[in-house]
Amino acid sequence: MKNISIVKLGAIGDVIQAAAAVNEYKQLHSDVKVNWIVGKPLEPFLSSMRVADRIIAINDQRILHGSLIEGVNSLLKSFYQIFIQIKNCDELYIAHSNWQYSVFAIPLLLRNPTLLFGGIKRFFPIVKEYRVSEYFHFLSEEAISVERSDSSLQSIGKNIISTDSGFQFIADPSKKCVALVPGGSKNMMRDDFLRRWPIDNYLELSRRLIADGYDVVLVGGKGDAWVKPYFSGIQARDFIGETSINDVVNIFSKVNLVVSHDTGPLHLATMTATPLVAIFGPTPASAVVPIGRKSLAVLRAGANVACAPCYDGVNYAPCKHPICMKSTTVDMVYEKAMALLSEDSFGA
Repeated sequence: MKNISIVKLGAIGDVIQAAAAVNEYKQLHSDVKVNWIVGKPLEPFLSSMRVADRIIAINDQRILHGSLIEGVNSLLKSFYQIFIQIKNCDELYIAHSNWQYSVFAIPLLLRNPTLLFGGIKRFFPIVKEYRVSEYFHFLSEEAISVERSDSSLQSIGKNIISTDSGFQFIADPSKKCVALVPGGSKNMMRDDFLRRWPIDNYLELSRRLIADGYDVVLVGGKGDAWVKPYFSGIQARDFIGETSINDVVNIFSKVNLVVSHDTGPLHLATMTATPLVAIFGPTPASAVVPIGRKSLAVLRAGANVACAPCYDGVNYAPCKHPICMKSTTVDMVYEKAMALLSEDSFGA
C-alpha cells in the first residue's frame, strides 16, 4: 500500500479539478491511499466526491485572514491535526504554486523525514493547459486526454448527486429550465471581478429566456447576495445563498442548460452532462473547461481584444474595465443557448 498526501485547500474549482485527477489516478493505481488536507468549508463537498481515503480539514480561513495571533494559533492546530492523523506518507503533493503552502510539509516531515529526499512535489501547471490534465500529470507524470478528464469529472459528480443532502430541486416538466450564475468569481483569497460577465447582461438574458417560455433559475453562494436586487420583479427562481455546494450540482444535473462565466459554479456544471455556455475573458478557457466535451459552447473575448487572456497563472493584468468580458454580447450568448436547448438535452 502506497500512502500519498495532497495539500489542496481551495478554491472550489481547483479542488474539483484536482479531485477528478485523483479519481482517475486511483482507478489506475488501486494500491494508493490518499490523505487530503483541505480547508474546512470544503470538507463535506470533498468527502461526497469519494476520492480521498482520509480528509484533514483545517481552518484555512483563520490562518489566511485572521489576526496574527489567530493565524499562528490556527496554523499550529493544523500542524497537530496533520501530525496526529497522517502517520505514514510516502509522497507529498503540494498542489499549489505559491511557496507558502509548503509550510504544511513540516508536520509530515517530522514523522516522515525521508520525504526530504525527493518525496515532496509542488504544482507548476502550464497556464493554458487543461487543469485536470495538469493535476494528473503532477501525480503520475503521465498524460490524460480531455475526454478521460471529462469522464472523471462526471464520475465524481454522480457521487455528489447520489449523496442525500435533504435538498430537492423539482424542475417544471412543462418547460425547459436554464440556470444562470450571475455572481461568483470570488473566494477567500480575492475578488476576481474581471472574470464576471456584466450583471446587466445576465438580467437581459433572463428576461429574454422568460419571455420565450423558459424557466430561469438563479444560482450562487451567500456572498452573491448583492446580485439579488437586480432580479427583483423578474419571474426567476432565486436560489442564491440558499443552497450548499452539493445542492448546486444537484440543480445543474436537472436543468437543461447552464450559463456561467469563469467561477466556482462553472466547475460544478462540468461535473454534470448538462449543456453549458461558458463565458471567458481574462482566463484561458482551455485551462478551465474540457474543450471538446459534448454540448459545450465557449465564448471568448473578440479578436479585437488583444490583451485577453491576461492571466499568467498568478495574477491578472492591471485592469479596471474588463472589455474582454463586455465584448461577449447578450445576443451571442442567447444564440449559443438556443442552439444547445434545441438539442433537447435534459441534463445527466
